[in-house]
Amino acid sequence: MGAVVNMPIIVRNETKNKELVWRSIKIKKSLEEICHTLEMELMPSEHLKVNKHDRLTVRRKNKLFKSGWSDLITTVLVDQKELSIDNTTHNLKIIGRSPARDIIDSTWSNEDEDENKTLKKALQLIGDKFDISCDTFDSTDPTEIVGMFAFENESPWAKLINEADNQGYILTSNQAGGIYLWKVAKNVRIENFYITEGVNVKSIKWIENGAEQFHTYIVKGDGIKEQATDNNCRGNRTLHISKDNMYSNDSLYKLAKREKLRRNKYEVIVNVPGWGLTNEQIKNLKPTIQKPELFWFPNSLVPVDIPSFGLKDDLLISAVEYTATVDSISCDITLVNKEAYYWTRIEDISWQI
Repeated sequence: MGAVVNMPIIVRNETKNKELVWRSIKIKKSLEEICHTLEMELMPSEHLKVNKHDRLTVRRKNKLFKSGWSDLITTVLVDQKELSIDNTTHNLKIIGRSPARDIIDSTWSNEDEDENKTLKKALQLIGDKFDISCDTFDSTDPTEIVGMFAFENESPWAKLINEADNQGYILTSNQAGGIYLWKVAKNVRIENFYITEGVNVKSIKWIENGAEQFHTYIVKGDGIKEQATDNNCRGNRTLHISKDNMYSNDSLYKLAKREKLRRNKYEVIVNVPGWGLTNEQIKNLKPTIQKPELFWFPNSLVPVDIPSFGLKDDLLISAVEYTATVDSISCDITLVNKEAYYWTRIEDISWQI
């Protein structure tokens, strides 16, 4: 297999300030994972240009991109480098994750008596140890006080995720390798992303997964508990959830209902050409849109019209997987009902289940 020619996807080793010649690329971003992941096959001749822990960036170039528009897809640190040789082929495989991997993988102790930190401030303080920035959807700090944040010989990541969940936020990585804290999307993107069968869909897959579904959901907190029942899951499968924060019976019941809804979700996976907006869509972007999103990304709400499944609704993108080879560029997009990730404030949950 030869190298990619005239493909406007640029992979750079920022540590060594070198561009890498690639054969294939696969990048995944998901609301279920903090880190982006990268799996990439390079030309074997590139093996001296990349080492473990190097910082890599992937960009999608387009002459239509205007000044101020981001072409950055992801930033990762190299976890693994694998060079294999047999009688007929030489292969060089690179695997990497977002820089937040260092926080996830590290363990240390912290006795923090400061009870006046917000969630964002706690993330920033921990991120600073690893040279990782923490951003939110606006320039202010909308997060709430997290209380004493102590941990002993462990990663603080589980505590951070739990606190983000309690406050109604999703915690992921951004394209530049920082930590991003945001709410679930409630409105369709203004850049005119859409998914329409027969127009920009190459294949469709419908998935209903019962492996993580339970009959009874029990949530405990401060000596009290509430539960919700899913009659669509037969048997005695039970999930217990413990919460450190103090909640009322009503809030615990709503938490149980929310968990039931999240685990009862369906997924639709569509494969589309390209990694984002078409050239025609880019040309038609309104000049009033500042720093538009140009690529498919998780936590965006898009209009979906798939007559084969009787589906016509605004659905939430929960994961994207970009793929590029010598011959093609495409993207697998995982779509769910937005309520499956509706991590809003517990007091605001009003749906009936």
